[in-house]
Amino acid sequence: MAYQTGIINYKGSFKSIRNYTNVGDPTIYAGEKGGANRDLIMNNPAFARTRENMNEFGGCGVAVKAIRYGLQQLLPEHTDTHFTGRLMKIIKMINLKDPTGEKGVRAIKISLNKTMLKSLDLHEKRKIDFELKSCIKKSHPDSRAEATITVNGLNPSPHLVPGNAQFYRVVNHVSIVSDYAYNENDRSYNPLSPLNTTAAYVYSDYTPVNTPLSVALKAAFPNGMVLTDSDTVLQCVGIEFFNRAGTDGYVLYSTGTMLVYDVF
Repeated sequence: MAYQTGIINYKGSFKSIRNYTNVGDPTIYAGEKGGANRDLIMNNPAFARTRENMNEFGGCGVAVKAIRYGLQQLLPEHTDTHFTGRLMKIIKMINLKDPTGEKGVRAIKISLNKTMLKSLDLHEKRKIDFELKSCIKKSHPDSRAEATITVNGLNPSPHLVPGNAQFYRVVNHVSIVSDYAYNENDRSYNPLSPLNTTAAYVYSDYTPVNTPLSVALKAAFPNGMVLTDSDTVLQCVGIEFFNRAGTDGYVLYSTGTMLVYDVF
């Protein structure tokens, strides 16, 4: 794939060359116009492998959209413009690891590949993740219906507190991610669990900057919810900074950092 490095900018196509950009990426890409049309791709036997790849890629897109929906409380403040692309890459790698499915309809077994999802970065420019990890411990029961973080003396270093922030608070967020399988009847990928995208979260109190915080925060799914083997819990932990707004109000100053703390 060619890309432009000079200072000449123009829109549209130049003879057989088309130019385009991607959202969040200033690079101008170039490629040749033409190629196979939709009818050939969807019906010609020569494009059978292409159709298989398209089907699985579309299924991965369905899973990514659901994961984003479960994280909607954190979006877009705690993610960067490349978050969806990184997530898509991981889900596609999980799709390729299906040990029994046929190419073109392989399942997305997130429950069997939790460590891969745990490697996901919500934001590439994290600032104080090492402080969170050193002061916050996690735990959850075997039922996985809740998850608790224990904050022990968290006090963000002055040089890591953004600008003139006056207060901070910690968030514990959990969401359910389902495995996916291809359904021949409707010819699409569907979640195996009805609990898919269910989320719960809890915040600590607003704490003045330069004041240590010690607290236990339990995020719990609705009472009676029973998770199955097709469910995976994605736990995110982060910190937000605020300034005072009026007598009792607070306004968000900076999101600090948010980590995928555990996947279970």
